[in-house]
Amino acid sequence: MSILVTGATGFVGLHIARRLAATGQKVLALDCDVPDVVASNVFAAAGDNIRFVRGNVRDRVALRDLVENGGIRRIVHAAAVTPTADDERVNPTTVIDVNLNGTLNMLEAARLCAVERFVFISSTAVYGSPEGRVLPIQEDQPLTINGIYTIAKQTSEHLCSRYADLYGMSTVVGRLGTAYGPLERPTGARTRMSQVHALVHAALEGRTLTIAGADLPRDVCYVDDVAEAFVRLTLAEQLRWPVYNVSAGEAHSLRAIATAIATHVPGFTWHETDDAAHADLVVMPASARGPLDLTRLRTDTDFSPVHPLSQGLRSYFDWLHASH
Repeated sequence: MSILVTGATGFVGLHIARRLAATGQKVLALDCDVPDVVASNVFAAAGDNIRFVRGNVRDRVALRDLVENGGIRRIVHAAAVTPTADDERVNPTTVIDVNLNGTLNMLEAARLCAVERFVFISSTAVYGSPEGRVLPIQEDQPLTINGIYTIAKQTSEHLCSRYADLYGMSTVVGRLGTAYGPLERPTGARTRMSQVHALVHAALEGRTLTIAGADLPRDVCYVDDVAEAFVRLTLAEQLRWPVYNVSAGEAHSLRAIATAIATHVPGFTWHETDDAAHADLVVMPASARGPLDLTRLRTDTDFSPVHPLSQGLRSYFDWLHASH
C-alpha cells in the first residue's frame, strides 16, 4: 500500500514513516526541509520502502498532483510548526498557514484523489488543564483554546470531522501526548524540544536545571509506542471512533522524571522554584493534566504501550550511548 507521510523528516513523522516501511508499506515521505543526516540515514536503511520528496503542505495544487501521481491510498498528516510563545507572537501567520491551512490542503488532496483514510496528528494541548486533572482524560473531555497552536489543532480536527460528514471520508484524529526518545532534535519546524529531552541532555552534560511546577503532572510517551499507535490507526480496516488518544496512558511530574533520570546518571541534580520567569523548564498549571484514557485505542487497534517511563528512559539512554 502506498502511504503519504507529511512532516516526514521531523521527530514523530520520521518514526511513523520508518515503522510503516518496516511493515512492508511503500512510504512517500514529504517534507519542506531537505533531510538532515538523521533522516537520511533512516530513509537509506528503509531501502525502496521509503521515497523522499520535497514539498510544502501550503501548495495545494502540488499536493493534489503528488497524491494522484503517487497512487496514495492513505495519508498520515504529521507536518506542523511547533511554536514557542515568541514564535506565536512574532509570526502567527506561519503557524496558521502550516498547521491549519496545510491540513485543509491535505484534506482536499485526499478528497479529490479518493484516499482511503486520512490520519491527522493532533495534540493533547487541546485539553488544556481540565478539572480533576489527575483523572484519566477521555476523548469527549471539553476542549480548551489557549494559543494559536491549539486553535489550529482544534480547527483542523473540526475540518477532519466535517470532511468525513460531507464526503464520507475516513478521517481519524490522534491526539498525541508528549513524545520523547531517539531522533528528537531541532528541525526547521521544531526548535523546542521535549522536557524529557532537556532533562536527559542536561544530566549527560553535567548541567543543573531549574524547574518550575515540578510537581504538576503531564502525559509522556516513548516515541516507539507513538509510532506503533499511529501505524495501527493508519492500517486498521475499520475504526469506530473519529478521535483517539495516543500516549502511554500515564502522567508524570518533572520531579518524577528527573528522579528517574538520576538513576541512570548518578549525580544529576536540579533546583525547584516557584519563579517561572527564572526557570529552565516550566509546567504551568494551565498545561498540567493527568494520564490519557486509551480505552478507544486499545479496543479498536489492540494497542498496548510497552515503554512505561522506566523502560522508555532505559531504551533512550541505551540508544544515546550506542549512537555516540
